[in-house]
Amino acid sequence: MTSPLHTTLSDRPFGVHFRLPRWKSLIVLISVPVVLLLVQVLVFQAVAMIEGPADPLKPRLTPLTLLASGISTAITALIATVLVARLAKISWRSVFSHNRKFDWRRLGLYFAVSAVPVGLSVIVTALIAPGSTGWGNFEVGATTIVIILVTLVATPLQSAGEEVAFRGAVVPAAGSWFRSVRPAILLGIVLSGALFALIHVSLDPWFVSYMFVFTACTVSMGLISGGLEAAMAFHVSNNIIVSIINAFFAGNDATVVDRGAGSGPGASLVILMVMNVVMVGTVWLIERKKRSARGPKVLVSAG
Repeated sequence: MTSPLHTTLSDRPFGVHFRLPRWKSLIVLISVPVVLLLVQVLVFQAVAMIEGPADPLKPRLTPLTLLASGISTAITALIATVLVARLAKISWRSVFSHNRKFDWRRLGLYFAVSAVPVGLSVIVTALIAPGSTGWGNFEVGATTIVIILVTLVATPLQSAGEEVAFRGAVVPAAGSWFRSVRPAILLGIVLSGALFALIHVSLDPWFVSYMFVFTACTVSMGLISGGLEAAMAFHVSNNIIVSIINAFFAGNDATVVDRGAGSGPGASLVILMVMNVVMVGTVWLIERKKRSARGPKVLVSAG
């Protein structure tokens, strides 16, 4: 006999819309990064058998490693969704949205809209700090085409999967430690940001700082819109655009990501941080317009 589902907390915003006992919260907070690590180890072992061992601090973004990253993150997101739904005794759909259904049109809208600030941030970075881009010679060859095609498949799995796991599962789990909304949201951002930075295996302080800003902004998008659509769309759009541009300037070879201390773009990441904040403001404006279009709720009595 299955246990009945609990209801989510309708008076609380998305991200802190259900509560877990602390011991269950710890299970989620520990399980998400551990499961991702274990799944990645298994999947990347298969890649290593084909391409050879990789340097964890200087990974090459080959078609196989891109695909492996997408698959492992998607598997982790699926496990995290099932785990949270079972522990909180809520519908799995509640991981994706609150007080409404998951909106595919919203997802498409935000994917298109987010391309503008992402594209502008790339252009501004290239103009102000061209050395931080890590770009080489522009070249389009067979390797470039394959990487772009794999990116279009694997990157949505990886980016959306991270939002599901770290914003849909980790943030509410962390927020369960507080009854008040504000400290719950703050703890959710801090722990989600810390775990998010941890799984990216970077020692660069600027990049770690960017991970926390990115987390704060994507959590804010969920709070404003009541679901993961905006954060997922923005994350996917950002990673696809940047990955494709990097592929064009990789000299028909795989891009190498240097994750050592002081090896990242440095202070130029402030440009991307500003872009994240701009996207939060954009989500707020769009959601405000949606609410205005719906108009005020009117109670009609029967009789």
